Amino acid sequence: MIREATAEDRDAVQRLYEALCPGEPVRVLPERIAEIRNNPDAFLLVAERAGTVEATVFLTICPDPMFGRQPFGVIENVVVDEAVRGLGIGSGLMGYVEQLCRERGCFKIMLLSSSKRLRAHRFFAALGYSGTVSKGFKKYLGPRGKAMAAQSGG
Repeated sequence: MIREATAEDRDAVQRLYEALCPGEPVRVLPERIAEIRNNPDAFLLVAERAGTVEATVFLTICPDPMFGRQPFGVIENVVVDEAVRGLGIGSGLMGYVEQLCRERGCFKIMLLSSSKRLRAHRFFAALGYSGTVSKGFKKYLGPRGKAMAAQSGG
């Protein structure tokens, strides 16, 4: 089952994010999850099976002035528990995100993935995402951002 995360999912989301960013000071706040849930343009989704959260993704619907009122979607923090990868959970979650974007009239969906996550790149490519259409750039801000940039090599 795919659903919007609730504040009660904090521990599960924390665990998945720690797996995504080992050694990082990940800090998921239940009140932030609640704020996201109340934002009509933001979706913190989880995939749950047998009462256990096994995957998550964060989607933001962004307004765009270029094509009338057509927005676009930005995906972040795609994580599937290592123990259940290859079972279709991530594909189901990403399909759900795509359907949400279609329902909202998005003309494209964008995502960034660490340059080191080659398995994730193959997964995204298999779902129809192209890593050659655009080049992603990031600029980290503030002390936390400088530490992230130093660790990731840019």
